[in-house]
Amino acid sequence: MVASPWEHLQSVLMRTQNPIVREEFRDIVDDDDISIPRGSLKVACLLQDNDSATQTMLRLMLFYIILRKAQDLQVPIYGIPVPSFQEARKFRPQIQLYFQEDFNDVEPGYSPVTGEISFRLMNENGETLNETEARQYANRVRTAFAAGAGFVWRKGKLMCSYTDRARGYQLQLLCRDKAEGKRVIEQVLDIQNHAPDWKYLNVSENDQPTARFPTLPPTDFIYGKNRRLPRQRPIADVRFQYAVLHIHGVNPPIVLVDRSGIFRNPLATVA
Repeated sequence: MVASPWEHLQSVLMRTQNPIVREEFRDIVDDDDISIPRGSLKVACLLQDNDSATQTMLRLMLFYIILRKAQDLQVPIYGIPVPSFQEARKFRPQIQLYFQEDFNDVEPGYSPVTGEISFRLMNENGETLNETEARQYANRVRTAFAAGAGFVWRKGKLMCSYTDRARGYQLQLLCRDKAEGKRVIEQVLDIQNHAPDWKYLNVSENDQPTARFPTLPPTDFIYGKNRRLPRQRPIADVRFQYAVLHIHGVNPPIVLVDRSGIFRNPLATVA
């Protein structure tokens, strides 16, 4: 008998989700012991063959949203809250560009490769910069990075740095080659209508990049078990996602343009 679409979906969900639940509750042997708190939680999270669609959604929400507090949906970040940083340091306005690898290209077992590029607006401060000017920057970012399918930065193992502090640039870009580094730098500088001055470009290449930064990193014995070490300088195409403007005294940052759909009201919209 051919399974209905719901039965097929339910079967796939059970095969993929229940092993994750059992791994989370590996200290609880039985699948039906509700006499202890963690056993009860395990039973509540395991998908059952006779569940309705609503019950299935509730079990998934209990596991991922309530118990794990949506940690699986967020990339861990080392940082400090924006208010704390702004209390400690005053700064020139800064534009940050965020990039991420397409999900279809992500290697199994790894998170998407990401990238970030930032620069300062040295001729601006919180008093001179207004919403009209911010929209102008947003439109320039949209033109340079959000047009079409979005600008793609071809990341690699070569370090291209561009340092022109007077104009707000201290860029460090991992790229496939020098030509790619120059292409990305030109695109970034175009936001402020700046032409690159290549005497500020430095290129650093490791003598044995594939050995120093292997595609598949080695394992090491860490915290009681063998674990794969983090990748360094992975080769990946990362696509522009969104840009934000940081102004001292303004929290949260101003979203200039957004291709990801994360933010509600960017200053410049993408068709």
